[in-house]
Amino acid sequence: MNTTPNTHPLAASEFQSSFWAANEPVLQHQYLEHDHPVPMFGENRRWDLRAAGWNPAAGRHSASLLFEGFDGGWNLLARELAIALLNPVHAVLRKQGLYLRSTPVSIKTVHSRLAGLKNFAMWHTENYRGTPLRDLQQAHLDRFLVRARSQDAISATVSAVDAIRALHDFDSVLTGGGLSFRPWGGQTTKALSGRTVGNELSTPVIPPSVWWPLLRACWQYIDVFSHDILAAAAEWSALNRPLKDRRRVNDPDAALKRWLSSSDTVVPVHRLTYGRFRKGEIHWTLLSLLATDGHSHAMFADLQSQVVLCRREQVTRAIAGGAIHTTAGGLSTKPTDVTRADGGLGPWIDGFDPATIREQKKILRNACYVFCAALTMMRDSELLSIKKGALTTSYGAPAVTSQLRKGRRGTHRRNWWIIEPVAQAIAVAEQLALGEDLFGSSRRNHEKEGHLTRFDRHDELKKFIIQLNALGPDAGLEPIPAFHLAPHMFRRTMAIITAQQPDGEIALGIQLKHAARRAVANGTTSGYASETPEWAAEFEHELQEAVASRLVGMWSGANAQELPLAGAGAQRFRDRLGEVEASTIVKIGDQRTLRALLRDQFNTLRWGTVNHCLGIPEQAACLKGLPAEAAAQGVMPNRCQPTTCGNSVITDEHAPVWIAEERDLLAKLRDRKMATRNREQLEGELASVQKITRRFTDV
Repeated sequence: MNTTPNTHPLAASEFQSSFWAANEPVLQHQYLEHDHPVPMFGENRRWDLRAAGWNPAAGRHSASLLFEGFDGGWNLLARELAIALLNPVHAVLRKQGLYLRSTPVSIKTVHSRLAGLKNFAMWHTENYRGTPLRDLQQAHLDRFLVRARSQDAISATVSAVDAIRALHDFDSVLTGGGLSFRPWGGQTTKALSGRTVGNELSTPVIPPSVWWPLLRACWQYIDVFSHDILAAAAEWSALNRPLKDRRRVNDPDAALKRWLSSSDTVVPVHRLTYGRFRKGEIHWTLLSLLATDGHSHAMFADLQSQVVLCRREQVTRAIAGGAIHTTAGGLSTKPTDVTRADGGLGPWIDGFDPATIREQKKILRNACYVFCAALTMMRDSELLSIKKGALTTSYGAPAVTSQLRKGRRGTHRRNWWIIEPVAQAIAVAEQLALGEDLFGSSRRNHEKEGHLTRFDRHDELKKFIIQLNALGPDAGLEPIPAFHLAPHMFRRTMAIITAQQPDGEIALGIQLKHAARRAVANGTTSGYASETPEWAAEFEHELQEAVASRLVGMWSGANAQELPLAGAGAQRFRDRLGEVEASTIVKIGDQRTLRALLRDQFNTLRWGTVNHCLGIPEQAACLKGLPAEAAAQGVMPNRCQPTTCGNSVITDEHAPVWIAEERDLLAKLRDRKMATRNREQLEGELASVQKITRRFTDV
C-alpha cells in the first residue's frame, strides 16, 4: 500500500532535499567489496548497494534498498534517513552537529528502519493526513504504538519504534525537520514492543536421535555414494554430447537395429516420476542417445511421425517377446555394494539415469553442506562464502578459509580448523559446484541463458531427511526421525558436544570466532554450548558405555572374587561382577551382551584417578549433612572421601598413587622436630592410607 502524495507531512512544498544533492553517491567512506556502480541519492526507486558486499546467506537482493513504497515527501525522507545511516561521518552530518559512531550500520539495519518508517507513514496518512511531523506530540505516537502492538508482529513493532526514534536522532538533516522530542523518553525498545527475552538461547538443538544417524548418512554419501554419482554424471556428460560434437545420423533405423541386436542390450526405463514422465516407462530420449552413441536425442521424439511410431513399436515388441530386457536407469555405471540393514550385501541404488543423477547430485551437495556445517561450526554466511581452493593449513592443522561476516565491515578472511573427513567433503563439493562458490548450484536452469540455479538451503534441508529415508535400509542407512532442520542448528549442536571435552570452551571460543577479552572463551560461548536435557542424557549414556567397555577387560582378566580391590565399596563391586559372571547369557561369549549387562549393573559407576565411585546416593559420604535439594543433584566428586566412603572402590590401577602417598607420609614423619599435633594428624592419615596399600602387597 502506497502513501498518498498530497498528505506529505513535511513543511517544504517541493520534495527536494535541503541537504543532499541528487548526484551525491550514497556510499562514501566505506570499503567496497565489488566493482558495482554506486547509486546516487536522486535515484528514488531502488538503491543497489552490492558494491558494499552482501551476506550470501541472505542473497543478493538483501543488498538493495527499495523506496517504491514511499511517495512524494515520504520518499525523500526515507532516502535522507538511509543515506545518513550509511554515511555516519559525512560532512553534512558533522556540519549539523551530528557526531555519530564512525562504523556505518549494516544494510540489514537500514532495511529494518525503512520497513518501520513505511509502517508509520501508512498510519500517519490514515489518521493525521497533512499534519507535519513537527506538530506531532507524544500522545499521537502512543496511539500508534497501541495499534502496532495489537496488530503487528513484535519484530515489526520494534522496527517502527526504532524508525520513529531515528526521525528525532536525524532531525537536523531531514528536509522540513523530524520529531523535535525524544519519542517515549528513556524507555527501552524492548519494553515498548512487549518483547520478552529469556535466559535460554532461542537457537534449537538437533537431538541425538537425529544427529548421529544424520551425520552417518552424510558420511556414507560423501565417502561411498559420491564415487558412483560422479562416475554416472561423467558417463552422462560424455553421452550427452554438445551440439558442436554431434554428427547427423543418416540411417537411424539401421542404428537402432544394430543396438537391439547387441548381446548386452537393455532398454532404459525411468527410475523417477517427474513432469510428464512416469516411473517404469521407457526412457526414449536416453534410448535414442544410447543407440546413436550420443549423436541424436530425437529417434523416438516425433509422435506424429509414422516412422517414429514404428520404431517405438519395434522396441516394445522386442521387450514383450523377451528378446531384450529393461533396466532401471540405463547408464552403465554400477552402484557400489553396501552392507544393508539385514546384513546382506547389495547395490545402494538400482541404477542411474539423467534425472536420478540430477537428484543425487543435489542430495550429495546437501550432505556435504550438512557435514561441513556440523563439524566446522561455521555460520551459514561463512559456509556460503567458501570458494573453490579454500583448503589450507593453520598452525600446522588442516583448515578452510572463508569470510567472517557477522558484525564486520570489509574483508575479514579467517581460517576454521577442520578434520580430514571435512576436507574430503569439501573436495567432493568442489567437484559438484559449477561456479566459484563451494556451496552453490550443482546444475544450470533450462532457460536459454543457462544461469546457475540458486542453492536454497532452507528448502533443501526441509526435504533432506525425507530423501535419505527414501533410500531405505537397502542403502545401509539408518532411519532418521522426522525433524525440521535449519542452517543455524548445526553450529549450536556441535558446540554442545565440543564443550564436553577438556578445554572445550577455549577451543569453542576460537572456532566459533566469539570475541573475548581474555585468553579463554567468553560468556557467549558458555551459553551457546550449554547442553539440553536430550544431550545430557546422551553424554550420560556415552559415559556408561565407556565404563562398561573398561569393565569388560576387568571382568575377563580374573575371577570376581580374586580381583585385588580395596575401599569400603570393594565387596559390593565384587558382588555385582559376580552376578554378571553367574549369568547364563554371558556363557555364549557375546561381547555386546556382556557390555550391556555390565552397563546395567554399574549404571551409576564413575571412573576415577584415585578411586572409582559406585554412585549410590544412600551410602555416599559426600552427600551427608547436605540439604535435600543439594543431595538430589547426585554424588559430588570434589567432596570425595576415598578411604571411608561406602561407594569407594580402589583397584590395582589406583595402587601406585596410594603407594606414592604412603611413601610421602613416611618421609614427612621422619622429621623429629615436627610438632606433636601435626605428627598425630599425619599418623592418622598414614593409617587410613595403609588400609588401602596393604591390599596390594604384590604391587
